[in-house]
Amino acid sequence: MLRIAIVEDEKQYSDGLFDFSKRYAAQKGEEIQPFIFCNGFDFLENYHADYDLVFMDIAMPHMDGMTCARRLRDLDENVILIFITSMAQYAIKGYEVDAFDFLVKPVAYPLFAAKLDKVLRSLKKRETSTYPVNCEQGLIVLDVRAITFIEVFNHALVFHTTEKAYETYGKLSTLEEDERFSSFLKIGKSHLVNCRYVTAVGESVLTVNGVSLPLARRRRKACLEKMAGIIGGL
Repeated sequence: MLRIAIVEDEKQYSDGLFDFSKRYAAQKGEEIQPFIFCNGFDFLENYHADYDLVFMDIAMPHMDGMTCARRLRDLDENVILIFITSMAQYAIKGYEVDAFDFLVKPVAYPLFAAKLDKVLRSLKKRETSTYPVNCEQGLIVLDVRAITFIEVFNHALVFHTTEKAYETYGKLSTLEEDERFSSFLKIGKSHLVNCRYVTAVGESVLTVNGVSLPLARRRRKACLEKMAGIIGGL
């Protein structure tokens, strides 16, 4: 089930996207449930992170799409966001809120379908980016993208995520060989860090999601080079 939120104040466009969603579902054999919101306030009120995709109009009264998108990101880092705009030059600001793509009004169905194909490919790729962890809470399937860093602590592995930490048993060396952690950086014998969350690199300290971790001096150059390569390919 693909849950789509359509945040658009002009009825002709919101109805059009709604109809396109249903048409796409019928043609592709996908199960899609679209929801329409006439403004950003209604959309964000009682928001739950249960949408897969959000179509967001940039030019809306009371709360424009960029403001709404910034508040959305405070609530949901993972939902795919596609901006709808009448002027393509505004869409470039979408990088500020990690927008996936944009559509220019009036939206034609072939282009809409192409964007939705791209969204589904991305979502399927996400499904393979998980890692199961046996911990005190039971078997937890973690989204690798949400793991900020992994550390060895008291002979255990601790997976730190954007929300909480999970402790399990295992070896850091095993994760280093796992393709799912190819974008992680080994900064010392006890830490693997997700470069997406690195905010500062000092001489002997690296900051990950607000947490300062020891950085082995002999690994600093290699870490910077790997970060540059990974970020360049994002």
